[in-house]
Amino acid sequence: MNGDHTAGGLVQVNEILESILANMGDAVIVAGRDEKFLIFNPAAQRMFGEGATDISLADWSRRHGLYLPDKVTLFPSDQTPLARAIRGEETNRVEMFVRQAQAPKGLWTRINGRPLRAANGEIMGGVIVCRDITEAKEEEFFRAGQSRVLELIAEDAPLSEILTNLVLLMEGQSEGLRCSVLLLSRDGIHVEHGAAPNLPKVYVKAVDGAPIGPRAGSCGTAMYTRQPVVVTDVLTDPLWADYRDLAKISGLRACWSTPILSSKGEVLGSFAMYRQEPRGPRAEETRLTEVATHLARIAIERQRAQAELLALNAQLEKRVEERTRELREKNQQMEEELQMARELQVALLPRQFPTIPVGAPPHESALSFLSLYFPTGDVSGDFFSVFPVGEKAAGVLICDVMGHGVRSALITGIIRGLVEEHAKLAAEPGVLLTRINRALTVILEQAGTTMFVTCFYVVADVERAELRFANAGHPSALHVRRNGASAEKLDGEEARGPAMGIFSSVIYPTTTRSIAKGDLIMLFTDGLFEVEDVTGAFFNEEQLRATANRHAALVPEEFFDRVLGDIRKYSQSGTFADDVCVVGMQIRRTD
Repeated sequence: MNGDHTAGGLVQVNEILESILANMGDAVIVAGRDEKFLIFNPAAQRMFGEGATDISLADWSRRHGLYLPDKVTLFPSDQTPLARAIRGEETNRVEMFVRQAQAPKGLWTRINGRPLRAANGEIMGGVIVCRDITEAKEEEFFRAGQSRVLELIAEDAPLSEILTNLVLLMEGQSEGLRCSVLLLSRDGIHVEHGAAPNLPKVYVKAVDGAPIGPRAGSCGTAMYTRQPVVVTDVLTDPLWADYRDLAKISGLRACWSTPILSSKGEVLGSFAMYRQEPRGPRAEETRLTEVATHLARIAIERQRAQAELLALNAQLEKRVEERTRELREKNQQMEEELQMARELQVALLPRQFPTIPVGAPPHESALSFLSLYFPTGDVSGDFFSVFPVGEKAAGVLICDVMGHGVRSALITGIIRGLVEEHAKLAAEPGVLLTRINRALTVILEQAGTTMFVTCFYVVADVERAELRFANAGHPSALHVRRNGASAEKLDGEEARGPAMGIFSSVIYPTTTRSIAKGDLIMLFTDGLFEVEDVTGAFFNEEQLRATANRHAALVPEEFFDRVLGDIRKYSQSGTFADDVCVVGMQIRRTD
């Protein structure tokens, strides 16, 4: 009787395990020591394709399209997480690209692997659990593409190059999608070619210079009406009556276009999406359109502002001789004002630092601070602030505004005001940066200017012995651990949000790290490591981390002297090319 009862229990356990494996969203694969597959649950079949159990592990990469993250090189069969697990190794968060018959576009998976051992410790085989991270990776690539477009804008690349990169970025988000950007000419009634790298040349040439109007296709009508125009079938819609034959020979069946409006509401151009099948836009394509029109507006406005500035400079040059004396006087006045602005800006930086607990004598403070500030011009776009957060914590905020000069300095003043306005949120770094970004974006849009700010904010809580921090596109702070005499980045790329002042809807996460007595936190702006040697090679963040690691055992004052000395030695000069701001925070004790 007991044997029957035990056998029945085993059957039930097996049925439960089979049900779990069948219903898991993650792929689970088990292989024996002989490298033959034993378990390949339904999620694994969807991810890697069917028929894997009929082949050996050695043929898995080649037969089922397993690739390294470069998406070109086959994953070495002896280095797959499953092969390593069978050898007794543990693997964590290994990323792999899979392209097989059931997933011709490919998918991304993140794998953890473990060896399977008998009761006596002998290895019986290996097991891996694979999670589909395709959506997260595609979003990561999409964010990187947006950052690249913003970099091109900041670098003042030609508008055609910026718009082409933007169009290619959007086309890469959906198979079969083709896009274009048209510009409204200065006369306000004709369109000009902006970018359409994958539309037929005959179509691009025919549209370039066409008039806008109430029945001028999708783009011309969108610019005319200042409203999005969705045409689900260009062969039947009356808006395309004059372009129907052109659409036929170009293989286009649907087109929806959205006007690109300036911050003042003026029409700058249009962004359009084309499909080879008749249909309207899907939710994801609508989201892409919003991102594309926003980035295109930034690029076009900046280019036009620069063009207007060049035209103004040309006019001013003609009047230089007759206005030399007047300009010299104004220049002198400007220099005096800039000098005053510099003195005011320096005066606003912290000269005395808070003690923790609040009100404690400096020698009893749980935290100590020091700062270094090297502006390259009369006024700087770098800014930092140190302030108490409750009784037993302090916050350090460091910012770097795009560019140099008065505009950047004015933005630092705005940031200071926003930090003070939202001081009650200081204990939660992610919440504070989210609120500041939202307010800053509104201010910049109302001012009709394009600027962005990187920012790193950290709270040292000595009562909890922890750091809480958030990052808005800023170089990661360094955590110098005294117990191990090492320096490491405080955050990773996944915890870093975009710069502030661009996207108002960004929500910045708060990350937590532990701290111990003697630890040193080093915050800095990118001017610290963006120096060149005699060959033109740049110092970089990793070299800065290695330099900090080399001097990690030193006391703070000597530590910073050595780090800056090494950087100056690398650059073969005693100065920095960009504004530099450095803030150090030492953990004297935790409560």
